[in-house]
Amino acid sequence: MSARASALAADHDERVRTDVAVDLGGTWLRIRTGSGETVRLPAPSILNRPGEDPAVLLEQLIETLAEAVPEGARVAMSCGAAMDEEHGVLHGSGPLWGGGPDRPVPLHALLTARRPDVSWHLFNDVTAGLASFVERFARPGHRRVVYVTVSSGIALRTADLAERSVPVDAHGLQGEVGHLPAVSTAPAAVRALSCPCGGTGHVAALAAGPALPHVAAALGVAHPEGIRDDLPARLRSGDPAARRLLGTVVEPVAELVRTLRCLDPRIDLIGIGGGYAEGLGDPYRDELVRQVGEVRSYADRDTGPDRAAQGLRLCRPGEVDPMAGAVALSHGALTVTKR
Repeated sequence: MSARASALAADHDERVRTDVAVDLGGTWLRIRTGSGETVRLPAPSILNRPGEDPAVLLEQLIETLAEAVPEGARVAMSCGAAMDEEHGVLHGSGPLWGGGPDRPVPLHALLTARRPDVSWHLFNDVTAGLASFVERFARPGHRRVVYVTVSSGIALRTADLAERSVPVDAHGLQGEVGHLPAVSTAPAAVRALSCPCGGTGHVAALAAGPALPHVAAALGVAHPEGIRDDLPARLRSGDPAARRLLGTVVEPVAELVRTLRCLDPRIDLIGIGGGYAEGLGDPYRDELVRQVGEVRSYADRDTGPDRAAQGLRLCRPGEVDPMAGAVALSHGALTVTKR
């Protein structure tokens, strides 16, 4: 058989495989088969099982996937971890493994060794979310599109639509902003909060979902242990402590948006998604737009609430689907490109 015939045969075999989409997050592991049915399991993560050995959690992840995936399937997987998508190597994830493992995880190789009959395609979850966001909301003429996830962790990805690419560095990384020092005017007790990765005062330590009760406690908000469930109602009632709390957790994300717009005027659309931001909904969006629209210097002369809202979309639940994005990436919708 000629090389071209072999390539065509391999492509055909790949296309006729059963498609399975997987979303690995810090809270949930979701698996969607070709029938569209989605199974949701608690993720084997440090977030769900504090104090567990990361090696044990990783082994359970591999076994769970190996048992759940049909024979000969084609799996497109969205991974909630910083990773090198070219090689399927995960560098780490605060929500999944905290400060461990102590070396990069060759997840693609581990899964292939455990289930060699399966075709594994692994992508960062924010890259997958970006692909889904671009497919749904990008319009002709958009040059660069950014998607920010605010969930159990925080990160962003930028797509260059002229090239249909997501540029990354030599390690496969782009936009790991959750582990930058947070820009915050909050009291020192808030800015000293610990991040799941082991750092202090990171964006994720103040602005990610698991940080909310800790920020509330540091601000002296009453009953911080129940704030995740109570915050929407407290905001609706006009509680000033709840308003202050919302402003505090939104501020680091608003500063990221301001910085993005300052550094790259070719960004035409910024999406904010993730379960935490989406769950808070309109109050989160309104506070984000208010903060981004603040006029602080001559650089903001064209800024204001109306201008701030242009090209800034807070996604609603279900509008961005990382599993669908992972499938789209596996078929070449966007190309992750090392520079």
